[in-house]
Amino acid sequence: MENNLSFEILYEDGHRIGKVSINNILENTPFILQNRGDYFQFGNITIEKPISYLVAETYPRERYDLTTVPLIQIPFDIPLKEAKRISALNLSIIEDSREHCLPVYLTKYKEINQELLDYIPEKFIYFFKRIPDERILLDFFFKLKFKYPSSIFFIDCKNYEIPIFLFIGFDLFLNEENNERFFKEYMSNPEPELVEMYSNGSVDSRRLLRILYKEFYKSFEPHLRREFKRSYYIDDISLERPQVVRWRKEIEEYYKPPTNLILLLPCSAKKPYRNSKSHTKIISFLREFLKDKYPNLSQLILTSPLGVVPRELEDYADYDIPVTGHWSQEELDSLSQLLCSLLYKCSNPLIIAHFSDNSPYLNALKDMPFEISYTNGSLDELKKILEFNRSLWDKESISEYKTKAQKMFSFQFKKEYNLPFDYIERRKSTDLIFNKKNIGIFQNKIKVNVTGGEQIKDSLWVNIDFDLRGDVFSKGVISNSDNIRPGDDVIIIRNNKCVGVGEAIVSSDIMKKLKRGKVVKIRMRG
Repeated sequence: MENNLSFEILYEDGHRIGKVSINNILENTPFILQNRGDYFQFGNITIEKPISYLVAETYPRERYDLTTVPLIQIPFDIPLKEAKRISALNLSIIEDSREHCLPVYLTKYKEINQELLDYIPEKFIYFFKRIPDERILLDFFFKLKFKYPSSIFFIDCKNYEIPIFLFIGFDLFLNEENNERFFKEYMSNPEPELVEMYSNGSVDSRRLLRILYKEFYKSFEPHLRREFKRSYYIDDISLERPQVVRWRKEIEEYYKPPTNLILLLPCSAKKPYRNSKSHTKIISFLREFLKDKYPNLSQLILTSPLGVVPRELEDYADYDIPVTGHWSQEELDSLSQLLCSLLYKCSNPLIIAHFSDNSPYLNALKDMPFEISYTNGSLDELKKILEFNRSLWDKESISEYKTKAQKMFSFQFKKEYNLPFDYIERRKSTDLIFNKKNIGIFQNKIKVNVTGGEQIKDSLWVNIDFDLRGDVFSKGVISNSDNIRPGDDVIIIRNNKCVGVGEAIVSSDIMKKLKRGKVVKIRMRG
């Protein structure tokens, strides 16, 4: 790839916002290409269209900013013998090519597609066609994108599928058949719920999204921001949304109830739950009855689609769903599975379920392998149960705010901490404290300062070998921890010391693989 061509990722959340530089011409992605006869117009950049190798020598190929390797298009359903013959010819053409762009012709044959993936060189743009088999398309795309993350990807698809393919991570589309309207609608509000709505456009598009959610979580999820903002779960498919699956997986892995006395509660429409009428009432009752022993009771809120939200982590759960009182079996099973995983972390837990006798949550609890005490929604009954089990909570109290801070740090930074973090709520801000020193603030997520970064430098980190004077670029990364996602607060380390903190732009998987651009936007330096 020539030195005067570059692509830089500026933002990623499924879709990528990027900057293309070609001979001092700058254009932004994603982009809707204009169809201009023999070429595509990409702003001020011209791109040669894919043409057949069979006519390449006789076809008057003009001079464009970006040229395309001429290949023979392989029909998707062609017989295996013929597909192998054409593919072998195409591979020989690719081997001698010096062009900037490459068409990707996928077939229904796994061995041919794998041979192409193994052989394919790095090009600036790859042209994909929408083939009838979504599994083959997604599998090849994610593998190629992981192999060459600094490349750009075009797809020729139907207009109502553009929001889905933007969400998946394609960068270029064609301006025809009302494509621009769907493109602009998604880019003006790039949220998963919009993607899920547009997936109802056809059987094919709905199948595409279901396959993406159910079968390509591991390939797709690393490209989604770990951002705790308002989410809407309107469609049944929301239960399978990668961000929801990730919540359940990370609660299961990084959260353990602080005590063995567990109170199960229903969710509320208002978030955080503690500000709702129902939760204000139950919290007031518990504080009055338990007094300074209140923290000795672990509270788990049951909800859909997230499953379980611990009281200490409710600030991370900001969402809205249509409440009907009807739960699908899939919702119930998902909730039960996650709740069981958390309760198994406790030794002989005493579990109290505070739900009315007609609550749909009861269906998720009826087959649980634990003994559960039910209040039927009565505070008097809850009081009796707590009084009978006084020995479980009427003992030395754990610290409410230290426990909350520890659970928040462990969940957000993906490592269980038992350090003396503390949490002080103020009128306009929430301060995080360690050994009486301010280590950061909480604003939708924890934002540590350099002092705080030093305490958690073994969590989400990026290791560099230069004086940190600005942002961190891919070329300056020596190594980084696993499990970094776009939007994560990360710790910048040099010589085993925290020298800065910032927000990850891309995931840990591709930080070092990118040819150009920032990978961490620095918020504070030491």
